Amino acid sequence: MEKEKDILNMLSSAEAHAGKLSNRALIIQPGAIGDCVLMLPLAEFIKKVFKIGTVTILGRSHYMEYFPTRSCIDSIKDLDSVDMHRLFVSHKDFELADGDPLITAFAGYQHIFTFLGQPGDDFEHNLIFTANCSNSVEVATLALKPPADYKHHITKFYFDSISASCPDYKYRKPSGRYRTKKYLKALKSDLLQGREILSSFGIKKNQKPAIIHPGSGGVKKCWHIDNFYSLAEELLEAGESVIFLLGPAEQERFNKKNIDRLSALAPVIIENSLTQTFQILCSAGCFIGNDSGIAHIASSSGVASVVCFGQTNPDVYCPAGPKVKTFKFGESDFSKPSPEAVSRVSRAALKFLSS
Repeated sequence: MEKEKDILNMLSSAEAHAGKLSNRALIIQPGAIGDCVLMLPLAEFIKKVFKIGTVTILGRSHYMEYFPTRSCIDSIKDLDSVDMHRLFVSHKDFELADGDPLITAFAGYQHIFTFLGQPGDDFEHNLIFTANCSNSVEVATLALKPPADYKHHITKFYFDSISASCPDYKYRKPSGRYRTKKYLKALKSDLLQGREILSSFGIKKNQKPAIIHPGSGGVKKCWHIDNFYSLAEELLEAGESVIFLLGPAEQERFNKKNIDRLSALAPVIIENSLTQTFQILCSAGCFIGNDSGIAHIASSSGVASVVCFGQTNPDVYCPAGPKVKTFKFGESDFSKPSPEAVSRVSRAALKFLSS
């Protein structure tokens, strides 16, 4: 009798697991790198609350290429692969033919969470109609950004938005610990590849360098370049190894003189692949940068991170991660050279590097 009971329990567990795997969710996220990384706590929350087996993100695939196998995201799909503009026409004029590619694009999902559109607008109406052509789907429309006067972390805004959009689901909201969790996990191959890249720039295997990323997608989010230069000097004088990391935005924005000046002080890595950037960051002792997508990748990967904020509010946009120190600077310490601000950032970075 006991053996039969064990078999029944095993079959019940297997059935529940199969049911969960068949429960699929799609997140439509059109934002930039930082927006995508900040969405990971929400994706993890959705997976737990709605008992989702697999989560797919529809967005800019090159911003999320490293998500699968390293996060709670199971697969990604590029936004340009779906004819999304058709969903913005008036719902009165919206039509779908049998076998329409839009139907196929949204088939098989039981939940869709979209950061495109507004509640009740034509896009939402058309998306709901399209998704339900193949099977029953619950659609929740979420705002990409909180109101300008919002005072809490953006992930709380997302959790509250889910609660308001899906009132039939009863659950306990996450505690404040969601801000200090690690959401991206490096594979063994990532660590090996990161070390190999750093070695090619003269970093020894026993060294964990300070990686300085002096850019951001928004010019007004960038701490003055002279401050990053002075910071690197202080870290080098303290005996630490330093690497400058420049992405596509910095390659376009920085002139040759700026890049040559940085190169004379420490190696400069110019990367286009976010997977390689992720691998480099995971091999670092500390990350220092602006409020940028790269800062969010570093922090969510568990890398000790020092992040400099100017106009944006760190209470709202602080990167999530277990080792994050933010500085909110006034105009004089942010947009101009500031030895005092450099000293504060340097002390924080050295504390991380020595721990």
